[in-house]
Amino acid sequence: MSAVEIFGYCASALIAFSLTRSSIIKLRWFNLFGASSFCVYGILIGAFPVALLNGFIAITNVFFLRKMLLHTEQNFVVLKVSRPSNYVDFFLESHRAEIEHFFPRFFKKSHDENREYYFLTEHTNVVGVLSGYRNEDNTFVVDFDFVVPAYRDFKLGQFVMGEGQELKNKFEFDDVFAKADSFEHEHYLSNLGFIPGKKGIWRFNNEIQK
Repeated sequence: MSAVEIFGYCASALIAFSLTRSSIIKLRWFNLFGASSFCVYGILIGAFPVALLNGFIAITNVFFLRKMLLHTEQNFVVLKVSRPSNYVDFFLESHRAEIEHFFPRFFKKSHDENREYYFLTEHTNVVGVLSGYRNEDNTFVVDFDFVVPAYRDFKLGQFVMGEGQELKNKFEFDDVFAKADSFEHEHYLSNLGFIPGKKGIWRFNNEIQK
């Protein structure tokens, strides 16, 4: 088997592997690398229809990756919802296993009367839920922040609670804080630019915006 043939098989494997990714962003990245490699392979063996098709696929992936990563605010909306709600209950139950892993104490307090819920939507599709408590000083503490696996690489956390501050600005909170319910949640908040404070309350480090 020649080096060119091995290269072609590797490109095919990348494309096949991309289709197994649950994350849309990862699917697009792997598909981009696979299609680009297959385009080069098509040129090397003189199969120009193969090269043109995969070149087009690669360009399409670049277009959508740029849109997903650089224009989050144009694709997603934070929407306040009331409870009791059949759809909120349905969404939470549908993802119960993962929620209990990342937020082990959430379901015990999910029906608190003063708890507020916010949907994160892409057009009309619900892709995540935020929940927490409003304080008397018009601040809000988020202790539940769940996004479905396919959308976890969209920088939604940065848009809603990090640099974008969409939750704070849209609903006119004086500040938005967070509480972690697991090690994974602490790691997530740290990546968003939050720093831990007293009584387990995390606050966004505004210095990173300067």
